Amino acid sequence: MLTGRNGTIMVEHISFTTLVDLVEGRRAFDQHLRAHIAACPACAADLAWLEQIIALMRGDQLQAAPPDLVAHAKALFRAHALDQPARTRRRLIAVLNFDSARSPAAPGMRAGVLATRQMLFSVEEYSVDVRIARNGTLWAVSGQLLGLDNARSVALHGSQGTICGALDNLSGFSLPPVPAGTYTLTLHLDDLDIEIPALEVGS
Repeated sequence: MLTGRNGTIMVEHISFTTLVDLVEGRRAFDQHLRAHIAACPACAADLAWLEQIIALMRGDQLQAAPPDLVAHAKALFRAHALDQPARTRRRLIAVLNFDSARSPAAPGMRAGVLATRQMLFSVEEYSVDVRIARNGTLWAVSGQLLGLDNARSVALHGSQGTICGALDNLSGFSLPPVPAGTYTLTLHLDDLDIEIPALEVGS
């Protein structure tokens, strides 16, 4: 099974609706929700943002604006929206440029599964360095987004769940060890996702 930092099974991100219900007290925090939020920086950040916004809304003592003023403001926003092209989040599929597992073995080295494997992927102006290293019976996936500093988080998705992680100030990441298998690695940037599908880990 895929496990997070606290030994719990990781699943998909908590929905925005569920996070709102948690903050407003319509749903209680159970063990699985607390474990996911503790291990997933993206969900933890969304929860903290919602807590702040809802607290501000509850403490707002301002009087409601006149209806005609509200209608006028809405009309201005609608007109502005019609003039602006719709912004959609892009999804880019990275291409493998280098794989140490496919390089000729050095003289005297035996063939077989490498203890450490390095791969380099690229798409448009982006490059991703990925390292896969043996960790006991499991495999640790780490790497770095090269040349940029606007990556937010990383996710490794397999057949049994998803492990999330945050990137450091050098756009590097290091995920908890996982079993051998086929995964999808996704780097979440400000306005796009860089995806590495069919990533073979430990093979």
